[in-house]
Amino acid sequence: MFEGFWLGVIVMVALCGALLYALIQIVRYAILGTVTPFAPSWAGPAILVLALLGFGVAGYLTFIETRQVAAMCGPVGDCNQVQSSPYAHFFGIPVGIIGLVGYAAIGIGWAATRFGSEQIAKFGWLAIFAMALFGVLFSIYLTYLELAVIKAVCIWCLSSAMIMAATLFLVTGSAILALEE
Repeated sequence: MFEGFWLGVIVMVALCGALLYALIQIVRYAILGTVTPFAPSWAGPAILVLALLGFGVAGYLTFIETRQVAAMCGPVGDCNQVQSSPYAHFFGIPVGIIGLVGYAAIGIGWAATRFGSEQIAKFGWLAIFAMALFGVLFSIYLTYLELAVIKAVCIWCLSSAMIMAATLFLVTGSAILALEE
């Protein structure tokens, strides 16, 4: 085992849990036609806060990847080993930039849910759900690479993964409610 391995495993379990929760809720809705999803009134503002936090984390990772400077990792993991691996780029694009664009898009989706017409708000919830679902799947892939291939974890990457898992968990109910309207 390497430093931070168990933290990476915990994050992987959280990612898979958020994915499983979302899939169960969607299947329940598809089978039962109507469900009472978890969609507290504070979920919307929390999604904006998560998008802003994720944007900050992804912005830092983008800075590290594009400027090729050493990351401040803290006491857990080896961010620099992860950032210098071939997996820090996806089809030639730094993973941090993909995260930056994703979190910005979630923020735009959130704005659509707050300031758009009813139809645009519905689309906004579904778009946030789709982006969070993609983000969780991508984070599962990246966390797997950290644990099984790179054999090092990046606390920034794990933080982004947890932010995406929380976003998916919180947006699922609102997306289901948008489908019902």
